[in-house]
Amino acid sequence: MNFTVLSHAIHSSFIPVCYSVNVRANVQEAGRVEVQIERVVRDDFAEMITLADMTLPDRMNLHELKKYMELFPELIFKATYNGQLIGFSCAGIDMYQTTGWLLFSNVSKEFQGQGIGKRLIEARLQALRQFPTLRTVQVTVSETNASSIRALSAYGFRLAHAEQDYYGPGKHRNLMELPILPMIQPEKIESSIVIT
Repeated sequence: MNFTVLSHAIHSSFIPVCYSVNVRANVQEAGRVEVQIERVVRDDFAEMITLADMTLPDRMNLHELKKYMELFPELIFKATYNGQLIGFSCAGIDMYQTTGWLLFSNVSKEFQGQGIGKRLIEARLQALRQFPTLRTVQVTVSETNASSIRALSAYGFRLAHAEQDYYGPGKHRNLMELPILPMIQPEKIESSIVIT
């Protein structure tokens, strides 16, 4: 994977500064399709809504996705196969830039079970880690979504607590959390080394 970090200002009072991570990956695993993961562009919006209608009909809507694209343009990634959109995911960060969120992820049914969801988790975590003040990443997941719980656990997420009626009556969610170690500045490392 090739990661490039660029400074980028968002014109929003919600987040004064955002860091862009350009994630491009062409990986061919044994017996698996070649899928590219990269940051979305505005032209992807219509295709993303179509896919969301098929994969998340009760969770994602046009207005919600539009707001995510306005608030977190550098934290939304897509998965493509032969130029076709087969999945996308979004992360967000609070106004203090200390708590990141994995907001949603979806992969077209015919491409599920091939590690694409894990690669979308990885892309979002890599992007969030560019915030030097980040201390934790959180995500909500249904207790019945065993595949997502396994994938998140593989990246170090642990159950923080269960919350009843999180999305309304009967829509319970587990809150999972990944602590992030503070980034050490190179000059601090050098000053702590004593040569005798």
